[in-house]
Amino acid sequence: MAVDSAFAAMSGTDGIAAAFAHYLADDAVKLDGGAHPVFGVEVIVSGLKQLPPDAKLDWTPQYGKIAASGDLAYTWGTYVFSMMRDGERRESHGKYMTVWEKRDGVWKAVLDGGNVSPGPWDGKKN
Repeated sequence: MAVDSAFAAMSGTDGIAAAFAHYLADDAVKLDGGAHPVFGVEVIVSGLKQLPPDAKLDWTPQYGKIAASGDLAYTWGTYVFSMMRDGERRESHGKYMTVWEKRDGVWKAVLDGGNVSPGPWDGKKN
């Protein structure tokens, strides 16, 4: 959870592409709703660099779990993506999941994906 929170904080301070470049493994896979899989940190970050400079991705981890082996984990949470469109800041809400692997003592995201939600999540479980 702490690593995912630091990842989110870096997205806010240094930008989306910089945060993903720092936290993704070289062989990471991105699985977003409505899109084909994207393979490799370089390709993923290249796509993120195409976003408008005012684009923001803020997320909040909701839960995470580490395998008993201590080298594999996952987190999931909610996000808000926003950018200017037609002179107005527009936002979309969604949920995400990230699979983490500890490599040489450092947690790296090896699988990341998200998709849109109808609006902000109220925090209630069904």
